[in-house]
Amino acid sequence: MLSRELMGALALAILWVNTLLIVAAALKQLAAVAATLRRLGPPRGDGAALLEARVLRGDGLGGALAGHRIEQVGRAGAGGRALEEIVFADSGHGGEIYGGAVVAGGREIAIAPVVEGEVWVSRAEVRAASACPSEARFDEAYQHARKPRGFSRTVEARICAGAPVWLLGAVEQDAGGPVRMRPAFVSSVDPRAFCRGKLALLSLGVAGILGALVGCTALALSRPRFGPASTAGGALCLAFFLLVQPLGTALRDAARSPSTAPARGRWVRKRAGGSSRATASS
Repeated sequence: MLSRELMGALALAILWVNTLLIVAAALKQLAAVAATLRRLGPPRGDGAALLEARVLRGDGLGGALAGHRIEQVGRAGAGGRALEEIVFADSGHGGEIYGGAVVAGGREIAIAPVVEGEVWVSRAEVRAASACPSEARFDEAYQHARKPRGFSRTVEARICAGAPVWLLGAVEQDAGGPVRMRPAFVSSVDPRAFCRGKLALLSLGVAGILGALVGCTALALSRPRFGPASTAGGALCLAFFLLVQPLGTALRDAARSPSTAPARGRWVRKRAGGSSRATASS
C-alpha cells in the first residue's frame, strides 16, 4: 500500500504535468498571435502592408465588401415550461472578400474579390448577424431543432459601405490606371490593437496559472507534512486541478482570432398560458 507521502507526490506530479500542458498550449497560441502581429507590421518583401481605409461600396450581398461566415447547428434546449430555446454550436468558419472600393488618404482603391480570404469582424457584428429575425423564423427553426439532425444555418457578418476597414495587401497602379488591391486579409476592427490585447491577456493568464500552481504547491509542501496548512494546500491543489482545465479552455477561446472565435449563441422565446409569446433573441 502506498504511503501518504508517495500518494501526495504522485498527485502533485499529475497536477504539474496537466498544468504545464495547458500552459504550453497557451504559449503556443501566444506565439501565433505574436506572428500575426508581425505580419501586420511594416511592409513585407512582396510589398504587402496594412492599410486603414473606409468602405465606399461592396459587390457582395447588401453592398458588402467582405463577409465572415459561421456554419452552425441548432438544437432544442431544455428551456423548461417557461421557455423555448434553440442552442447553437459552431461547425465551421470561413471568409470571402467580394470586392468593391475603399477610400484611404483621399484616394479611391479598387478591391479585387478573393474567394477564400481572412475576414475579421467584431463580436457585436456577429451577435447582430446571429439574432433571430422574427417570430415566424423561430417557429420554422424550432421544428427542425427538435429533430436529431438539428437546424443548420449559415451566419454571415458583413463589412458594408461606411465601415472603417483594415486591409493587408500590396497597392498596385499602372501608369494612368486605377489604384487597386487584392487583399488576403480584411478587418472591421483594428487588428494590431486586437493582437496586442490578446498578447496581454495570454501573458497574464499564463502568469496567473503558474503563480497559482506554485502557491498551492508551496502550501501543500509546508511543514509539518499533513498539518493544517499542508492539508489546506492539498485541498487548494485539488480545487486548482478541477478548475485549471476549464480556465485554460476559456483562455484559449478568448484569445482566438475573430476569424476562428466561437460564436455559439441561442434563440429564446418565452411561453405564457401554454402558448408562446414575445420575440426570440440571440
